[in-house]
Amino acid sequence: MKSTKPNWYWSSQSIELLLLALTLLATVVISALTLRQTTKHFEIERTSSFVARFNSQEMVALREEVDRWLGSNELPSHLYDRSDGKPLDTSIPPPNSDLSQEKALKTVSQLRTMANFFQEFGTAIKIDSLNERYAHELLGAVCIRYATSLEPFIMETRKRRQHQLAYQEVFSLKSRMESLDKERL
Repeated sequence: MKSTKPNWYWSSQSIELLLLALTLLATVVISALTLRQTTKHFEIERTSSFVARFNSQEMVALREEVDRWLGSNELPSHLYDRSDGKPLDTSIPPPNSDLSQEKALKTVSQLRTMANFFQEFGTAIKIDSLNERYAHELLGAVCIRYATSLEPFIMETRKRRQHQLAYQEVFSLKSRMESLDKERL
């Protein structure tokens, strides 16, 4: 019969192997936690970047102009017609705006810039490159308000450019922010 006495050589190798395996496991876990923390940090930084951009002097001035036009209740079709130098349809009440062709063209550009901002923001939310909860807390109500206010302009833009999905992420963003509002209740 063979002796059942433990072989210390294999035993020390087994311990060494166990220690290496535990070290590898610790390294993998720490790496995963670091990756998670870095990803969350990136999402918060990117969200903060959108908020900072929205609150920049340039965007504040843009919002003032967009809000001024939205307050005029002018039909987007009138604005586009005036920006193109086309005569206005006399069967529709005249706009509450006295914008020249040049100013109308600039206003269309400003409205598109505002819609582009929310399109980009919505796309970033959709692909999970932003912290959704943080974005909702900071800009949720604003996203809903501008998506609603810009909808007639966006629909007219879609019609004139024959692109039915233009600015689609603006409306996806609005829906997501509304659902996050409901979750808070």
